[in-house]
Amino acid sequence: MHTDNKIPLYGFNNLTKSLSFSLYRVHYLATSKTIESYNAYINETYSSERLEMLLIKVCHAIGGNVLNIASQDYTPQGASVTLMISEEAKPESLVAHLDKSHLCIHTYPEEIPQNGIAIFRADIELSTCGVISPLKVLDYVIEAFAADVIDIDYRVRGMTRDQRGKKYFNDRDITKISDHLTKDILEKYCVKDIVMGTHNLFHCKLARQSIDLKQHIFTVTSDVDNYSISARDDQQIKVQLTTELNELFNSH
Repeated sequence: MHTDNKIPLYGFNNLTKSLSFSLYRVHYLATSKTIESYNAYINETYSSERLEMLLIKVCHAIGGNVLNIASQDYTPQGASVTLMISEEAKPESLVAHLDKSHLCIHTYPEEIPQNGIAIFRADIELSTCGVISPLKVLDYVIEAFAADVIDIDYRVRGMTRDQRGKKYFNDRDITKISDHLTKDILEKYCVKDIVMGTHNLFHCKLARQSIDLKQHIFTVTSDVDNYSISARDDQQIKVQLTTELNELFNSH
């Protein structure tokens, strides 16, 4: 993982760093009777209240402060939360930061599972200006969602100046996104990086390398140990889940 090489900035800074995630969780629903319970589980686990707590932790992890929170739950399912954040701002300067940094999340649960497979997606976007880096939260976000497939984009816009007035279009070294992931994450996932360094555009996709049915089979009681499946069904379910993950990972 790279060490941040921060540039001593001078005065006005309009360099904006945007990090966005699409995180997918894939479940196998044991029977058709589990659909209602699954929907209830999604609404509870990914409610706006819980998502607020997650985003606040992300904000603090990058050294920011929460200025304002807007949240909404949807029916039959899904939620959205948006945080306006400041970067180490003092009270008298809060207004100046309102339009510069934000953190938001939207969830997209699949209402009607197909062939027993239910796909849940959460999109997170974090845009910051100033010296703090959103790349600090990569591992935390991935682990918080126990995501099976992750689609990450990182883009730097605008410019800044150092103390001598020289323009910079990026304020830290980055070769590819996966360099900023921990060894533990890299061992769990297949990784594919796409880099357009001259345009300050970086893309990374990850897919879980192995299927643990206890993490993927959803039952009414959510107790997989009490759900008995044959070796043949076990293999069939793993094939289904693997196919879904591969399609998401190789979709574009």
